[in-house]
Amino acid sequence: METAEWQQQPCPAWCTVEHTDHDHPDDRSHRDDGVPVPIVMRTRTVVDGRMADQTVEASLVTGRWQRDGDRELWWSLGIDGDASLEVTTESLARVIETLQGLLAEAQETL
Repeated sequence: METAEWQQQPCPAWCTVEHTDHDHPDDRSHRDDGVPVPIVMRTRTVVDGRMADQTVEASLVTGRWQRDGDRELWWSLGIDGDASLEVTTESLARVIETLQGLLAEAQETL
């Protein structure tokens, strides 16, 4: 893949974007396609004045994003392709560590 003239550095190996010399400045970033993780999630709605729970199947899509020339790598987390959260690598590591600890604790009580 050729490097567009505006690129300050070659694409990271994970970048799946086809860059062109005419990319808008706001679009000059590296992104991957994201990885969908099948999940079951709970949603809550009010029905007849009462809280009702429902479980639904969805995809938690995780992906990487980096502005060209920037050292910071951002991780996106979204449900069914809607990016709703972007965090730094350090933040993601803290979330993973916390979730692993909570999961281990929960498994001890099962």
